[in-house]
Amino acid sequence: MRLSTVLLATGAVLSDGFVLPTKTVKNVRPLNVLQEPKRYFTTMKATSGNATDVDTSVTMEKKKVESITSYDDSKDLPIHTATIKPAGLLCDEHFCIEDDLTHKLQHRGRSRKRVLVLCTGGTLTMSNDPTKGGSLAPRQGALTEYLSTMRELIDDPEMPEIVAHEYTPLIDSSDMNPGDWRTVAVDIYENYNFFDGFVVLMGTDTMAYAASALSFMFQNLGKPVVFTGSQIPLREPYNDARKNLIMATIFASSDSIAEVSIFFHDRLVRGCRATKINTSKLLAFDSPNLDPLAEIGINIEEREYLLRDPPKGPFRIRTEMDTRLITLRLVPGFDDTMILQMIKAARETKLKGLILQLYGTGNLPSLKDDLIDCLTEASENGVVVVVTTQCHTGSVILGHYATGQALKRAGVVSANDMTLEATTTKLAYLLGRQDLSIEEVRELMQVDLRGEMTQEDAMPPPPLASTYQKAIAKKNRSRRF
Repeated sequence: MRLSTVLLATGAVLSDGFVLPTKTVKNVRPLNVLQEPKRYFTTMKATSGNATDVDTSVTMEKKKVESITSYDDSKDLPIHTATIKPAGLLCDEHFCIEDDLTHKLQHRGRSRKRVLVLCTGGTLTMSNDPTKGGSLAPRQGALTEYLSTMRELIDDPEMPEIVAHEYTPLIDSSDMNPGDWRTVAVDIYENYNFFDGFVVLMGTDTMAYAASALSFMFQNLGKPVVFTGSQIPLREPYNDARKNLIMATIFASSDSIAEVSIFFHDRLVRGCRATKINTSKLLAFDSPNLDPLAEIGINIEEREYLLRDPPKGPFRIRTEMDTRLITLRLVPGFDDTMILQMIKAARETKLKGLILQLYGTGNLPSLKDDLIDCLTEASENGVVVVVTTQCHTGSVILGHYATGQALKRAGVVSANDMTLEATTTKLAYLLGRQDLSIEEVRELMQVDLRGEMTQEDAMPPPPLASTYQKAIAKKNRSRRF
């Protein structure tokens, strides 16, 4: 038989599933927007040849998504070149590609679900590289080799069928950039209709950034996308990689999870709520302002009330990110003259966003008038200035203290209780859309889009709040369930 595949092109969709509270989006123009993938129609043609005879000209090939033509202003966006090569379409209803990079585990149980594992590299795949002085480096083919020996993935009838793809080259997570995030996002989109869930294997150092970025890139995601990795390579006799990989696969085949998440050690956390907290312990990630979506012990305990509702629209992605932003963490006694010069120099190179990590609930020394004037001028000239807290937990509350009032008057935006990873990727995503005005970007930075922040009425009362404020906050929290 001869296999031929007809691929249908996709159109552009612009809505993002949210409504601006006071404005409507004007002058909307398409920019790298991918609509829900239509079904791929496969036609089987009988031939006199052997069933394994496949015409290479019509074999289901790995379709690469070319950049959708964007409007003229898009040339101003930074260009992020991906290090890893796209996987493209790997399966349809009848057939999966198998080559040096893509392998399908021969499942011996009743195969009810299918999970795609995309491996970018990271510690999980590393071994000592003699060409690099014996230091750890990702090894091509390591994942496929180890997967073939993991009998729990193959023999257990409750486990899903697994298709694993290793990107080339395998890289350390510190080498991943928005171009690589886009590659992974597009590959998930390409294969969305043919898998029940997705696992992304990568290094831990920038995993929270990648998971946050994909959370915003995906609109109306209706399937689980689970990031994981390890602190100890899979080749070591004692490691955390095996358990992380197995549990990520289990959660990726879940019917109740429809969002981007990270599984690590013993917990599943929302991707845009995660941050790395440890370099040497197995519990490497935390979700500071939101409980884990699930925890594992003898049983798997899901917190169903925290899970995202099923999507109400078709799945689509927007992958452009404007990364012309800088992050500054202030320390007591800082030289504001140097910071002023840095901001002014950055504005000359088309700075679009400035993220300030300030003290406590978002406080800045009240005597730094020159810095406040600089922030006011930057805001008036189209720079989105966002304030986050240096504290691990808690939220920015601009205006609660007198030192924060000046920032509010300067047009600074609060990040509420978002992590730094979520704040940076959300701002880059909104600026990258280019169909939003700067005012709309500022408004949407304070709107919960993907579960990345706690709504204001669910926040605990601010420090030294009155009895009345505490009572109102308690009443609002009681309405959540």
